[in-house]
Amino acid sequence: MKTLISNLAKEGIYPSTSNEDEIKFNEGYESYEFYKALLDSVKERLYVFGRKNRKLFTKNNTKIKKLIDAGIDFKCLFLSEKSDERILNMAQENDNFKKDLTKVIEGVKQRYKDNLEHFRKYDFQQIKRIMIVDDAVIFVPVEFENSKVKHFTKSSFSIIPLESKKGMDLELEFKKVWDSSKEI
Repeated sequence: MKTLISNLAKEGIYPSTSNEDEIKFNEGYESYEFYKALLDSVKERLYVFGRKNRKLFTKNNTKIKKLIDAGIDFKCLFLSEKSDERILNMAQENDNFKKDLTKVIEGVKQRYKDNLEHFRKYDFQQIKRIMIVDDAVIFVPVEFENSKVKHFTKSSFSIIPLESKKGMDLELEFKKVWDSSKEI
């Protein structure tokens, strides 16, 4: 967890408050700097419960491939482009969301065709974003505005220890979604 916090700071993303149970950040989530810090921190495991994960794959394809090749426990969840239209329409305030999501998933299928077991799709509306990086859990509750999910880019987020009660609950939630999701 210390490595992650340090790498976030190197990228200009600093905690706003901190206690032994939770470190809160007022901004920086899902920015390119956030993902750089995240990928620079991973030693054993990276689980991503996102929607289209575009920023994760835009500039970081080489790093992700190296992590997979190094044997890192990598799991990435996408919202299915075949989800109910109502869910897709709520997923983001973006008229091109379904098109963008499809493009990212197709890109992942092409680039990672030998490693597709690391990627799955779910088909329901998320209520929180979860990322697990080694011994840390990053989470963001989903907020709605005008019946659409508010943008996550550069928003606030929290980091908690994986071994905490809440951390273990979030890990279990991720695993349940992973186990019930479909391969891309």
